[in-house]
Amino acid sequence: MSVRVIGGGLSGCEASLQLADAGLDVELWEMRPRVSTPAHKTGNLAELVCSNSFKGLALTSAHGLFKAELRHYGSRLLALAEEARVPAGESLAIDREVFSAAVERAIGSHPRIKLVREEAVELDPAQSTIIATGPLSSDRLTQALFALIGSERLYFFDSIAPVVELDSLDLDQCFAKNRWDKGQEPDFLNCPLDKETYFAFVEALRAADTVEPKPFEKGQLFEGCLPVEEMARRGVETLRFGPMRPIGLRDPRTDKNPYAVIQLRAENKQRSLYNLVGFQTRLKWGTQKTIFSLVPALKEAAFARFGAMHRNTFLNSPQVLEPSLRIKGTRIFCAGQLTGAEGYTEAIGTGMYAASQMLAELRGESSAVWPEATCLGALTRQLTDPNPDFQPMNFNFGLLPRQDTAHKKDRKAAQISACQTAWEGYSPWASRRMPI
Repeated sequence: MSVRVIGGGLSGCEASLQLADAGLDVELWEMRPRVSTPAHKTGNLAELVCSNSFKGLALTSAHGLFKAELRHYGSRLLALAEEARVPAGESLAIDREVFSAAVERAIGSHPRIKLVREEAVELDPAQSTIIATGPLSSDRLTQALFALIGSERLYFFDSIAPVVELDSLDLDQCFAKNRWDKGQEPDFLNCPLDKETYFAFVEALRAADTVEPKPFEKGQLFEGCLPVEEMARRGVETLRFGPMRPIGLRDPRTDKNPYAVIQLRAENKQRSLYNLVGFQTRLKWGTQKTIFSLVPALKEAAFARFGAMHRNTFLNSPQVLEPSLRIKGTRIFCAGQLTGAEGYTEAIGTGMYAASQMLAELRGESSAVWPEATCLGALTRQLTDPNPDFQPMNFNFGLLPRQDTAHKKDRKAAQISACQTAWEGYSPWASRRMPI
């Protein structure tokens, strides 16, 4: 039995590997490198175009719990991401090139996956398909998709943080330290700013030239990934209580907390490249270099990648998708950021989820929707429940069922416990292998 997956990003590759492992023949369509996007730099599968961080690993964090769930259910891409890990404290940050190469090998070596390097431009509602083209779907496929569902196009703006070369930094003007000294060794470089430098930096951001969106790209910003200059314009102290907060970062050279700080996180295993944490931006490239040079540690910084801005397309999922993430009235499922599930872990998770739903349908099962207490059950419910003000969202504890406890501080622990219990009581892969 043959199925089709469109899109070779995180969700598409996860779905393809899960379906192929279940005994299905999979056609994985990826348009790059024949057709590129405004944000991708290569034609590689599972290329990360924003941060190299999959966020937290601690079970007490929303993304840590989510990863534990995906690990429990056998996520193929999460395992590969963990093999490509670079030091980042309690977060899962990866070497992009190592990770992408590992995904390429996993897809290329699977006997049941055929990789088609072509742009998919037509959709057959009767063909078992998963669309996982992500937020940068091609115009022709997007037109075909919206013609199929009869819905208006929705989109928002997402932004990319700059990456600098280690050898270009003034290491005398920064210090290595994890927040609150967590971890066995420091994984972050911290660039401190005194009060005068901080306010000069913020004022420069507030007055800076940005890349204006094209007329057809007019839309709204995603609150979870605001450009740094947009945050600065919301108030002079906004950054100091956001990505530049100095809490838990006492400078060992002065034994004091700096007024503000920019954290740098390793971008690759060699630690030769560092990402400016939380500094997504749509500033013009020359302006970025000028403004970031105001930070003493970055005065002579060489940029391996400047920040950038791109349009992200997503569906009005509550209107067009069933709880299984299937487009109503078709045999086409959707996964990844196209559904409004924002984030890397969410992309992998919804790819796994869509694969499980397709398998259930092909086995003739009426429903395989995951329990609400699981992370994926809660996330997909958020994506598909009626919502007149639907917007993309990361997974968070607020999506899990509320637990009644005597004390408010115990609610998160109760949610985590209920989630783990739900894992043990539900298996989406039970007897999943299809008859040959």
